[in-house]
Amino acid sequence: MFSKRLKFLLLILLGTLSIISGCHKKDDILQQRSDFDNFINEIFVDSVQSDTLTLSYSLADPESFGIFIDEITLGEYSFTKMKEGMLNIEKYLSALNDFKYELLEEEQQLIYSILEKYLVQELEFGNYLYYKECLGPTTGIQAQLPILLAEYSFYDRSDIDDYINLLSCVDDYFSSIATFEKEKAAQGLFMRDEVADSIISQCEAFISFPEDNFLIDYFDDKIDNYDYLTERDKALYKSANKEAVLNYVIPAYENLIAVLYDLKGSGTNDAGLYYYPDGKEYYELLAKKKTGSTKSVKEMASFLEEAIKEETSKIVSLSLSDPHILDKYMDFSSFPITEPDEILDNLKHKITVDFPNAIPVSCDIKYVHKSLSEYLSPAMYLVPPMDNYTKNNIYINGRDEETLSTIYTTIAHEGYPGHLYQCVYFRDQNPAPIRNIMDFVGYDEGWATYVEMYSYSLSGIDKNLASFLEANSIIILCMYARADIGIHYEGWKEAEVVEYISNFINSEAVGELIYKTLLEEPAIYLPYAVGFLEIRELREKAEVSLGASFYPKDFHRFLLDIGPSQFEIIDNRLDLWIKDQAMAKITIFE
Repeated sequence: MFSKRLKFLLLILLGTLSIISGCHKKDDILQQRSDFDNFINEIFVDSVQSDTLTLSYSLADPESFGIFIDEITLGEYSFTKMKEGMLNIEKYLSALNDFKYELLEEEQQLIYSILEKYLVQELEFGNYLYYKECLGPTTGIQAQLPILLAEYSFYDRSDIDDYINLLSCVDDYFSSIATFEKEKAAQGLFMRDEVADSIISQCEAFISFPEDNFLIDYFDDKIDNYDYLTERDKALYKSANKEAVLNYVIPAYENLIAVLYDLKGSGTNDAGLYYYPDGKEYYELLAKKKTGSTKSVKEMASFLEEAIKEETSKIVSLSLSDPHILDKYMDFSSFPITEPDEILDNLKHKITVDFPNAIPVSCDIKYVHKSLSEYLSPAMYLVPPMDNYTKNNIYINGRDEETLSTIYTTIAHEGYPGHLYQCVYFRDQNPAPIRNIMDFVGYDEGWATYVEMYSYSLSGIDKNLASFLEANSIIILCMYARADIGIHYEGWKEAEVVEYISNFINSEAVGELIYKTLLEEPAIYLPYAVGFLEIRELREKAEVSLGASFYPKDFHRFLLDIGPSQFEIIDNRLDLWIKDQAMAKITIFE
């Protein structure tokens, strides 16, 4: 009796200890999860308040996130700031690794995985800081800044005051860029003279008529729409803005022009990154970051080559099955719908077959000012603040009949189901704020390119012609990206690029132009081409695995739900998604 009773008491005691232990463990888990949320929020706050422009484009209401503006600044572009940034990244990574992954919730685990890879990748650039370049004919800050300033949001009077104060920071910010360019030149890493000339010409075009500058005209039109301002207030703001543009913005561009002129001739390399001391290694990191792919550069090259072969085969098959396809292609000059707003509405409704319904938001179509039109991209979508994503803007570079005649697929890329659709969908999921500030160009541009190609079939043109145009566009995009790798990773010179391009386009002049374009901004086409191919590969994997159970809408929802990330992480999650889909099918049949 005694021994049996003792055993019983021992079991009770063990059970009690287990309960106590479980309570502690639960407390530890809850604390770990709470601390993790605080940690990633701290990174978010630190990042968005680094400069006023970033804060404005990240948050409409910073105070609701505990952020209060105490200094108006554009930040500083310098080697010192970059080194400080690297130290912060090391601290973040160390703090991140202190968390126990297995104790976090599923969504936190996803953020942990994404953030860890993101921080490690950023640290890899630490030895190549002078290889960084913020100036460029298409995506450089001098090209993008006028649009970013013009679209600075005015929610109340204080925002207008902040904006005008921000204009006074442009001069200092550009001075820091000029200093960095001088340091690059001292390192033998200054840009080619032709690139400098292109940037100089762009800057000169922007400031050619100071009194009628884009930032003056646009501000005047914008301020007239604010009913809460008196006519006297409007006049005062217009005067203050004009004064700031003339006294700070124009001189900033003038000084940058002068510095670039002085530095011309200091470049040591007229070819690709391959010919710089560590250029090939830097390009590897650049390709990895811009694509979000784990493939090596050699594997990316093969990836692109296989895609070109595949799409060429499609064109050959179309030519054999439709003897008139080449005539259709040569005669094609316009999509049936050419008005951008009408295209947006058309696509918004047509995509519902294969994509989740679009979140109801507004979008204004605007046109690039003539002083910026020669250099900017054909179109661009401006990402809205994460807490005010109902108002969206798309800029189109050109309002002429020729541009608008073929704008349908471009609107799909920028609008529905492209950047606007994906961005709004993700923000509507209310993700952790940090997810909105990490830069995944490969996912973003890969998705937009993927749906751009999809949109040919929605455009209302002949089915075979749509397939032909899609295949041709993929070939051209992959050709550009492959030539980019050739120039910057394999050391192709102009003659080799022209010879390569001649396999696709029988024009030496076009080959020379493509060579010069790819020299200007290394890896510029990789996120579009490789990102697109990565997404297509994910889809093919899902289609093969699920067979008749594969539905495009479900796959697209999966990609949209997971949001911007590295493709390796998406691929891992796809394996789980496929298993879930397969199990759901089994459950239905049971």
